[in-house]
Amino acid sequence: MKFNKDQREGLAKVADNLATACMITAIVGGLVDQKIGWVTAMLLLAMFVVLLSVAYILRFEKGGSNGN
Repeated sequence: MKFNKDQREGLAKVADNLATACMITAIVGGLVDQKIGWVTAMLLLAMFVVLLSVAYILRFEKGGSNGN
């Protein structure tokens, strides 16, 4: 599916926000308060990396429906 530049930027912002939420949850819930287990904290950190990668790819992807 092709997205235009504004749509890709919007999706990248959503991915950034989700990555931020994952990192905050991993730090506060896993490392500080220890309310979640280490496995869950590690999965949240992995999701942080994946979401930042998706945001990066969306921002610097060439092409799109309008030929950018």
